[in-house]
Amino acid sequence: MRTIVPGLLLVAMIGWNAGFAAEVPRGKANVLDLAAGDTIPVTIIPRGVHLRIANDPIDDIWERVPEYQMWLTPAPIWHPSVALRQEAGGTGMPLYFSAASDGERLYVKLRWADATADRVTGLDRFRDGAAVQFALKGADVTPHLMGVTGAPVNIWYWKADDDSAENLAAGGPGSTTRLDDQPLGAASAHGKAAFAPEDQWVVVMSRALGAEGMHMARLDPAGDPQPLAFAVWQGADGERDGHKNASPGWILLDLSPLAGS
Repeated sequence: MRTIVPGLLLVAMIGWNAGFAAEVPRGKANVLDLAAGDTIPVTIIPRGVHLRIANDPIDDIWERVPEYQMWLTPAPIWHPSVALRQEAGGTGMPLYFSAASDGERLYVKLRWADATADRVTGLDRFRDGAAVQFALKGADVTPHLMGVTGAPVNIWYWKADDDSAENLAAGGPGSTTRLDDQPLGAASAHGKAAFAPEDQWVVVMSRALGAEGMHMARLDPAGDPQPLAFAVWQGADGERDGHKNASPGWILLDLSPLAGS
């Protein structure tokens, strides 16, 4: 397992005014390019420092939080209906993300290039979306694509139409369920970054660390690193349901820095 050691990080501090293209070929971005199995530390937001508004995606604070790149690939076709709208052999896309906490909430910021902000679902129109997935058991027993019976996943699902995040669970493809407990917050922005040729989405989702409920991730600083995976739906490309770009494996989020905050 490759581990990203906090003291050895060489990372650009990237915010909304980032001075590079929003979408960069794999391995060419000025951020750390992660592979499945890598471990990263949560960034601690100092006491007394707060976002201007809840889940603000363009707050200056993000310029001080390390950003990572994860290359997403087309999700496997698990149902024949998906094959009707998904071409095999796609190249995938880069997703940039950050994870930070103020000791009360976990914030996950996602950023990706998208020429259009698709906020409507209708006849042949589909909304943009993104998800952060948490394994409820270890990464070694939980498939990174929607979990499996006996090893489910908790999913934070952001929807562009109403700029909100749903708290979901799944125990395998096709089993996604909306949970009774909905403790998530979310906010987004769409537009150009400085010097970037493409428009981009920046989305922040968050949840109180101590929030509890059935099939919800336990964000425990004293526990093992939390497995994370990601997915993005580009509405302009007809993506929805299982037609998406997704992580090729788990990233492990080390929450132990919170123990001393």
